[in-house]
Amino acid sequence: MKSRLLALCMMFVLIAALVPGVMAQDANPVCGNLSADDCTALTTAFTNTGSAGSGAFTLAATFDVQSDDASQAGKVDITADGKFSGVPPMMSMTDMTAMSADPSAALTKFTDTLKGFSGELNLTIGLPTTAAAMTGGEPLTLNLILVNGIGYIDLSKLPASIAPLLEQMKLPKGWAGLDLIDTATNVGGMMTANTPEATSAAPATAAEDLPKVEALAAKYLTYTHDGDTYTGTLDAAGLANDADFQALAKSADPKPITPEQQAAMDSLKDAKFQFAFTVTDSKLTELKITVNVPGSTLTAINAASASSDSSSDAATTVPPKEVNVTIDLKYSGLGEAQTIAAPADAPVAKYADLMTLVGGMMGGGTSG
Repeated sequence: MKSRLLALCMMFVLIAALVPGVMAQDANPVCGNLSADDCTALTTAFTNTGSAGSGAFTLAATFDVQSDDASQAGKVDITADGKFSGVPPMMSMTDMTAMSADPSAALTKFTDTLKGFSGELNLTIGLPTTAAAMTGGEPLTLNLILVNGIGYIDLSKLPASIAPLLEQMKLPKGWAGLDLIDTATNVGGMMTANTPEATSAAPATAAEDLPKVEALAAKYLTYTHDGDTYTGTLDAAGLANDADFQALAKSADPKPITPEQQAAMDSLKDAKFQFAFTVTDSKLTELKITVNVPGSTLTAINAASASSDSSSDAATTVPPKEVNVTIDLKYSGLGEAQTIAAPADAPVAKYADLMTLVGGMMGGGTSG
């Protein structure tokens, strides 16, 4: 449970930090009940932020799973700051469809974008009590830099408990880098060579369905507009019960909805999915996300999982009492030049070095 929670937290952090890139590629936020003028103001802010090409940000996030079962309960607090220059190397739905049709061309596009992006990210992660032992009770600190396609990490900030492992692997005690372009090229080349003739059916379907889902969600989004802030609330139960939405879902899973699944969808009315955008000078300067899923909804979802999958352990699992997620992302200096430099004298490993290191860890580099 702890590892899944931490992985989920990291995913949210990366998505939030790279929001400008998403805006630049798919600047089509759902406007819900906003007036035409407010919708234009919001979409313009998204577009301007996504195309700013540089800026700085701060992030504060909390992921809290409350449960009487200690193996399920956990709270992770994350703070971060950083800066970026260039368009983040992310992939839109269109890119993913193209990747399926022509993996080699998609890989080239990804590595070219990687070369033109620089970023710095400093993370402090307060781990759940049971997981904090690996850091000596202190928060986990990660300092990351990406410059010219090379990713760097400050190994001196990692927990002291893994220092012996780093020494065994003969890694430096400070900054170290990995050539991500060389690594992506090698890994991508092997995947392309070992993959049967590509089919774009699934990605193409996803690319076609996403605009449909956005349009459906607009029917269940209600905004309030207070000064520079637009706060939207999603009626998740209404969306889940929408006939057109269910038709899209059935195209992926044609099995009829069980009574337990219907109850789970109805229970979403008790959950809260809210986000707030603050717009300053026609740019997005703050994004807040608030999610609350109460025990009643979690219990219904657990029952639905048990009814649809006989191999699931949901039938014998007591769901959490409540799940809360808050994310507060703030931008500054959008469009202003940012200085992001590679750490001085940091060694840089290639893909071959990485494989040698992994082989050594797995015993592949020793002979009997």
